[in-house]
Amino acid sequence: MNLFTKITGALRMIHDHPVNRDRKFRAVAEYGFIQLAARLVPGDVCVEFPNRTRLMVSPRMKGAAHFIAPRLNEFGDMAFVMHFLRPGDVFADVGANVGAFTVLAAGVAGATTVSFEPSAETCEMLARNVRLNNLADRARVVRAVVGRSAGSVQFSSGLGTENHVAAAAEQNHSVAVPMTTLDHELAASPATLLKVDVEGFETEVFGGAWNTLKSPALQAIIIERNGSGNRYGYDEDALHAQIRGGGFAPFSYEPFARRLAPFGAAAEGNIIYLRDPETAGERLRTAPPFTLGTLKV
Repeated sequence: MNLFTKITGALRMIHDHPVNRDRKFRAVAEYGFIQLAARLVPGDVCVEFPNRTRLMVSPRMKGAAHFIAPRLNEFGDMAFVMHFLRPGDVFADVGANVGAFTVLAAGVAGATTVSFEPSAETCEMLARNVRLNNLADRARVVRAVVGRSAGSVQFSSGLGTENHVAAAAEQNHSVAVPMTTLDHELAASPATLLKVDVEGFETEVFGGAWNTLKSPALQAIIIERNGSGNRYGYDEDALHAQIRGGGFAPFSYEPFARRLAPFGAAAEGNIIYLRDPETAGERLRTAPPFTLGTLKV
């Protein structure tokens, strides 16, 4: 992708983003200013997040700029987390990155969270965001890959938000990190909502999550389906068939209408899987709104 296409695509995304629905052109102008300022100002950037939470971001981290603007970059999924979760629920954030979903789940919805991030640099930023929002009493950070079994695995470095378990051809540019399983980590406190974003390693995550997937406590899963499992030779169709076979149905979420829309079995992109759509719909409809600046959803 050439630079012009990349820039125009980013501006179009800001213009059309739901967060900016009432301020499209102002948001585009602000985005240009923010992108320039973030690269000129030394150090990290602290941005406003919903309900007076905050997120610390390094603008020099590859792929992290979307946390600065538009902030709620995965709007439907992020809103789902804030509307669906309640205090007392458990949210497992697999591939937590700098902690955007963790802050929303624990800081806005009040859920208990367990957040997994293998990269040393990124995990430190995640831990800082937990401390920044005073969430240490309900947010546990685990620096590890989540996989099929406990042990260690090679993990890429220097790719920011795109770091991933190293494939065979990438071993020379990787570091060893510990690996754990969801069944081990969640044995005492089963997850209510599970989010998995691990750059194609999802098949291995669910390989160590048989008890987690069968637990009646688990009501929803957010997972991306984009073909990145091909990096490891995994069949993503088989994984998603496994999830559906566990009693989950695929949906997308429209936050302003508080409405769930069924997805087809071959849907791609971010998918919300629900065990009980009717109960989930009632949760979503009755959740208190979140606010971000003048936006109230």
